Amino acid sequence: MRSAALIVAILWSSLALAKDYQWKEAKVIDITSEKRGAVVVPIASLVGGASTKTFYWVQTAETIYVLGPVIGKHQLVNVTLHEPTKIAIEGKIAHILDDYGQDRKIPIAEKVARPKSEDSQ
Repeated sequence: MRSAALIVAILWSSLALAKDYQWKEAKVIDITSEKRGAVVVPIASLVGGASTKTFYWVQTAETIYVLGPVIGKHQLVNVTLHEPTKIAIEGKIAHILDDYGQDRKIPIAEKVARPKSEDSQ
């Protein structure tokens, strides 16, 4: 009985600690990659390979965010190019919902204001 109460208490505390972000409608408008120099990792012997940095360009109603760099395949975000998603900004970190609905944190590399349309002036 006490173990069930402990599980319920842990679940409630994790929900209380979860933040409610201000999610904005967004669209992935570009995904770019650039090759970097070789990386050498000491694993029993020296193992090397080319490194790639990936950037995600995400557009909201008022801003275009360049997210990244994402380095390595394990950090890649599963989003579909030219498809809608949701994004929330927390300081220098962007939270983006991937195609599975999971919140992924990526640093903001650059912000670009979208130009105002002629109709709104």
